[in-house]
Amino acid sequence: MIVVSDSTPLIHLAKVGCMELLFSLYKEVLITKEVYREVVEEGIILEKDDAGIIQKYVGKSIHVKSPKSPSDLLVDKYRIHKGEADSIQLAKEIGAQLILMNERDGRNAAKNEGFKVKGSIGILFDALKAGTINEKEVLTILNKFKKNPQVFWIEPDIIKSAIEKIHTK
Repeated sequence: MIVVSDSTPLIHLAKVGCMELLFSLYKEVLITKEVYREVVEEGIILEKDDAGIIQKYVGKSIHVKSPKSPSDLLVDKYRIHKGEADSIQLAKEIGAQLILMNERDGRNAAKNEGFKVKGSIGILFDALKAGTINEKEVLTILNKFKKNPQVFWIEPDIIKSAIEKIHTK
């Protein structure tokens, strides 16, 4: 399956050393030039370790491709950032079935445009289901998310719910 990814799932997986999970689940991961700029170019300027990690996959498992049509209508319609709008527009143009995105407004916009959406936690659960990662590893990552809200920007209730889901299996 070919997926289009926004910034935060890539950043999160790079920060916890789990980029390979993406490529075990998805045949090809596409990002837009805007997402590349946000994640890699700005990340390198800010000396973020995850930027270098992600950059190593560009041209191999991650491919940069921008939408042919502008995404301004999506920005205006949903009040979302350009990176999210470009990701949705690219997904439309290539017929992707799934968009990887964490930000709530962007996720809602993608769903309204007819896409399935998964965030960082959804990717972890897919990898768990596929047997690529085990429950203990997922819990370790979820606890990193929980202990570092200023780094991972995931709502505590979402993390709590994911942890409970693991414990009730």
